[in-house]
Amino acid sequence: MKHKAAQKQNGIVYIDPAQIKLIIFDKDGTLSDLNMWIEIIKQRARLLGEHFELPTEKVDDIIRAMGADPYSTKILDVAILTNSRSETEKKVIDKLVEFGFKRITAFDATHRIFGEVDSIVDLRKIASPLGDIRGLFEDALEHNIKIAVATSDLAVRCEKILEAFDVLDQVHAISGADSISKDKPAPDMVHYVCEILKIKPEHTAVVGDSTLDMEMAKNAGCGLAIGVLTGKDGADLLEPVADFVVQSIDNIKVR
Repeated sequence: MKHKAAQKQNGIVYIDPAQIKLIIFDKDGTLSDLNMWIEIIKQRARLLGEHFELPTEKVDDIIRAMGADPYSTKILDVAILTNSRSETEKKVIDKLVEFGFKRITAFDATHRIFGEVDSIVDLRKIASPLGDIRGLFEDALEHNIKIAVATSDLAVRCEKILEAFDVLDQVHAISGADSISKDKPAPDMVHYVCEILKIKPEHTAVVGDSTLDMEMAKNAGCGLAIGVLTGKDGADLLEPVADFVVQSIDNIKVR
């Protein structure tokens, strides 16, 4: 399969560095395994349970509201688990209101405790890379292609994960949910990064695991959108909206 900015051979997508000058990667499900969130979700629920003196069954309900199984490492709903931080906080707040707490009380506690968990969880111990990230980044950099990450997570937490994967030094820009006003699939994250790096969207590729990533790329006018099958959405959903779909980032090369 050929495309003006890339071609696919034997399951590998080869990006043309003459056409693409910037690759923007999604984080969760693309660079980092989604199972990292199970530990974070359970920590949030445990602290909320302690704060509100909730019985075990209600703590379990909060964990489920964030898309995880209370008694295993199973993801119950990947769409919920991969929600933006603000959407996840809202789901937890709604659950606490359902339990009988005032919304302002639920909001203040949820926002504070989410922040506490950010400070106590050691991402180096729970984050797992989804392939040879440094190798791919080196390949791109050797061909004068810049690297960026666009995530619905907070930018500071993204930095910590990239640092844990020993690739932060290779990344030129990060756009988090706190960097822009509209999350994916709006084009804001792409435009934010492109403006910082002075590269036009038509010379930009987006790599992600969800239709939201692919739609963001299209909405921003990107020159290339590549879906990976290591996270949220399957090939049946990605193929209609991506230029190419591959198994993982290990199936992406530059030449």
